Amino acid sequence: MSAAGLGLRLHDTLYGSDHNRVFQNWWEYAKEHYIPIHGGEVVGSMTMYYDPILGVHMPSNHEPFQKFGTAQLIQASQPDDARVLVEAAFDQLGWREGVPIEEKGGNPRETIMGMVYAREYGDEALYGRLKAYAEEHHDPTWDEASGEFYWKFGLDEPYPRGQFNAAAALAEVMTEGAWGRLLTEPNLRKFVEPTVTDVDFPNFCLSQAVYDVDRRSLIIASDKGAPSAAGQPTTFRITNVDPERCTVVADDEVSSDWRAVDGDIEVSTSVGEHTFVVRMH
Repeated sequence: MSAAGLGLRLHDTLYGSDHNRVFQNWWEYAKEHYIPIHGGEVVGSMTMYYDPILGVHMPSNHEPFQKFGTAQLIQASQPDDARVLVEAAFDQLGWREGVPIEEKGGNPRETIMGMVYAREYGDEALYGRLKAYAEEHHDPTWDEASGEFYWKFGLDEPYPRGQFNAAAALAEVMTEGAWGRLLTEPNLRKFVEPTVTDVDFPNFCLSQAVYDVDRRSLIIASDKGAPSAAGQPTTFRITNVDPERCTVVADDEVSSDWRAVDGDIEVSTSVGEHTFVVRMH
């Protein structure tokens, strides 16, 4: 239900609807029966799963991750209760009091979500402790063959874990309050501003694509890309532009290696490190 509430909240933000009120009503019920938050504290065991046929609650209080996970889902609609859950998880783990960081069964979820929320709430001291542990135990890896970076988390597996890596990457790029802003103040201008599309990923990889409103310029950078495709010709498109009123600067030189295609512009380049500035006149 918490995930459903997040979906309803995002729909309301994007389309001006009022569907999340259904979740708001349910959340008050949940705090009485499943997630006992009263007076700004978690005062009992959380229910991970409830069997309505047997009337049995499966408790999850022994797993701080359940608090992190629920907090992440209710952040948009119940930020105060989300923080209560996160602080309860921190207290349970004892990290702020110097309790050693441990990952039971080699599961990195609590450490990763701890980093996410340490950054969300601006606790750089705790983030630094968790980050140091992650650097030592999560196997940060540059794959020279593919040109990719990922964490292996000590797992002897042919492919890196996608969910773990996604959350770890979130912790890397976050700033204070970023998760809350992403959910409650999304950048809707991006749907009408100049946008990069049709990138030949993973051969050609962008490290930056940002539109500067004041300068009316789309600023793009690419990294080395896939080593196996280095130097190969490639193209990408930019939509939401007027091709007749654009100038393309590639690697600090005005470029003519682009053309108008179906109202977009298509830029020709090669796989490798480049910079582009697309100026709107």
